[in-house]
Amino acid sequence: MKNQYGKIVLSILAVAGMAIMAYLFSLNFSSEGSAFCNLGEGLSCDIVNKSEYAKIAGVPVSLLGFLYFLGVLTAVWWRYEKPVLKAIIFLSIVFLGPSLYLSYIEFFVLQNICVFCEASKVLILAIIGVSLWALRPDKFSVQLVSTAFILAALLAFFTYFLQANAGPGDKYNEFAQCLDEKGFVMYGSITCLACAKQRAMFGNAMQFVEEIECDPRNPHPETERCIAKKIEKTPTWVQEDEEGNELSRFQPGWQPLEKLSEASGCALPQK
Repeated sequence: MKNQYGKIVLSILAVAGMAIMAYLFSLNFSSEGSAFCNLGEGLSCDIVNKSEYAKIAGVPVSLLGFLYFLGVLTAVWWRYEKPVLKAIIFLSIVFLGPSLYLSYIEFFVLQNICVFCEASKVLILAIIGVSLWALRPDKFSVQLVSTAFILAALLAFFTYFLQANAGPGDKYNEFAQCLDEKGFVMYGSITCLACAKQRAMFGNAMQFVEEIECDPRNPHPETERCIAKKIEKTPTWVQEDEEGNELSRFQPGWQPLEKLSEASGCALPQK
């Protein structure tokens, strides 16, 4: 193809996408919050990327995104031809399926927006637009568009299915209710990586655990309570009586369910 402007623009978009995804991937290994991407209440990359929705079948979504953008960059430099551009358009539309499903999760489930995650979707749309422009005067057939949208919808549903069936589900409901009845409280933070790991252990049963938000930057913090309890790191499990007096506490960090069971006398379900 004589027109190389499309190749340059696609390369810039792909590199920008790789940079964003590499940064988001690094958040999976950060124990502290990232002020760089936390722009205020309702705008937090940490909350989104450290949630149970940040992985598909155990693979970080950011890693999958990085591989997509790397694939685009490799394709345009390997063979900048119309069949390759059509393949990029097709796969980009398909990739948007689970991406938009995860946007739904951000807006309506987590109620927090990851600005960089949404920026990556804008880049995908831009890649589709530039590829269509570079194809001129050829057009992307309606049949291919329809097929891509069908596959995108199926992939979005498959993503939902995998995430809905990941983790222990309701297995520990009775155990968590028992912990709550005996006054066990988890002082944590929604942006804390160790807290996210602890929540994942409980699965759906986490709804029965009393968790206190200690980070004043996050929604609904109880900072004064955390200070009064001298919480230095999260998560910290504390057993309290009905008046809130401390009966016992664990060392900071996520706790094996077996250890919580032993300390509380609450039985774990049979395997």
